[in-house]
Amino acid sequence: MKTKSRIALALILASATATYAMDDDGWATTYESLSAFDSSIPIYGNRPDYVKPIITNLGTILNSNWVSSAGVPKSFTFEAGLPFAIVPITDDDRSYTTSIDILGQRISYETPTIFGEHGNVQQPDNRIYGNENLNSLGVFTYPYLQLAGSFYHARLVLRGMFLPSISQLQKFNLFGFGLQYSFGHFFQYKLPKAAQPLDVSLMFGYSTSGIGYQPDDYNGELDLDISAYTINLVVGYKPIQLVEIMMSLGYQNSSMKSSGHLVNKDNPLQQINPNLTVKGNNGFRFGIKVALQLGSFHPVVGYDYVGKSSFTTNILYFKQSLGKDKTPDEIAKEKESVSNAKTEPQETSVTQESAETTEAEQGESEATETEAEEPSEEQPTEQSEDSAQEEESF
Repeated sequence: MKTKSRIALALILASATATYAMDDDGWATTYESLSAFDSSIPIYGNRPDYVKPIITNLGTILNSNWVSSAGVPKSFTFEAGLPFAIVPITDDDRSYTTSIDILGQRISYETPTIFGEHGNVQQPDNRIYGNENLNSLGVFTYPYLQLAGSFYHARLVLRGMFLPSISQLQKFNLFGFGLQYSFGHFFQYKLPKAAQPLDVSLMFGYSTSGIGYQPDDYNGELDLDISAYTINLVVGYKPIQLVEIMMSLGYQNSSMKSSGHLVNKDNPLQQINPNLTVKGNNGFRFGIKVALQLGSFHPVVGYDYVGKSSFTTNILYFKQSLGKDKTPDEIAKEKESVSNAKTEPQETSVTQESAETTEAEQGESEATETEAEEPSEEQPTEQSEDSAQEEESF
């Protein structure tokens, strides 16, 4: 009760120095919502936590759908599709905790984000409430065109999207590229048969997106420049040829830089100069996915956690290889035959040396025998000479 009383006192004292922070229905006005991007505006300005859910959700989307398989084939492969991720907007996206100094004490209280709820017009306070349009969103998502090509176990991914000016959306563009390399071909042929469908790869993805927004009651434009990147270790296993189960562990980063100039049409003194840079959920990323290969049709569905949950729904995706890679068994036999071919010349050389040695030994043996036989031939000659001398004397 004591804490609640302090929060109430803080809001009452703060509201005494602030203007009315709601429209007629309790929602934040355009000025109150967009002034959060301007660090120079007192009270309503410089509120990064108020708009942080925008980059939290956008960053999660841009860092998704980079991988269609843990393995990258050696033969040329082409991919194309319209992947997208679904990010639920949860209660954590609709409110945040802030604090205020009252009578030398720091008082913390919960207040809505730009996705938050409306206030009670009968009991106004200093809090800035949610935007009516964004509050109605239940999920955050948008698709983009993605193309990829791979060769010799390396994969290049390109993604993009461009929309013309539509109503308040003055611009929307997206561009990204990704790189992936798989290492399974180095070790799969050494594994037991049951473990050969295991593959490991490393991937990097970078995306940038630009959004331009012009409210109906303002001249000018709010520009949001978003960048996001992720790096992941991907492990995949195929229990059967048509199905692959993947797990990824890695890091992601995202940020949103605001710029532009907005002037109220009815009150030119009410201006907003966005200049705030807001970071998303930067840190550990975990994902688990299932990919199917049904001919050229290659859908991928899964779940990611990056401080919040998101779902990969890469359903409209196609993949075609222009060739057939060797199986781990075929690679093992090929390497074994190469190893045997290198060993045969050595064995032949040893055999030749052994034969030469044997011939030399046989030659020495024959020479020895010949020398041994020579004295036996001279002995009869001496005996015959002695006999001749005995005959003469007789």
